Amino acid sequence: AKVQAQYANSFTDQAKGKAIANQMYSNGADIVFTCGGDVGTGAIEAAKENNKFAIGVDRDQSDLAPENVLTSAIKRVDAGVFETVKSYVNGTFEGGTTTTYGLEENAVGVPDTTKNLVSQDILDLVEETITKLKNKEITVPKNEEEYNAMFK
Repeated sequence: AKVQAQYANSFTDQAKGKAIANQMYSNGADIVFTCGGDVGTGAIEAAKENNKFAIGVDRDQSDLAPENVLTSAIKRVDAGVFETVKSYVNGTFEGGTTTTYGLEENAVGVPDTTKNLVSQDILDLVEETITKLKNKEITVPKNEEEYNAMFK
């Protein structure tokens, strides 16, 4: 796999997202994964126009291009809001701290619509990997040093 990366320096500029994605597709990209609000909406439009694939973010974005959005990296902000309000109501809220939510808290995930364009064997592999991550059979590196140590 060849990875291309470019920052849009915006969360709202759909035209810029579309232009960046078009450039990536013209440079051989098959899939663009964009994380940038409406910049991503423009990138998904480029995927549709180029008959290529995109990966959405934050919510299931398959409705924007059902034949082109392979999946979406869902961030369930509602889980964090719920837990924060719950801790406040219970009197255990600690201001000024950082809390990270992930797979164990069901705060991230893959939408059901992924099955529309992704094969069942890949979906099964994803579920197997999620289980291994939750069971601590796989440890995700938190920085470049940990990442490099994984491959020594």
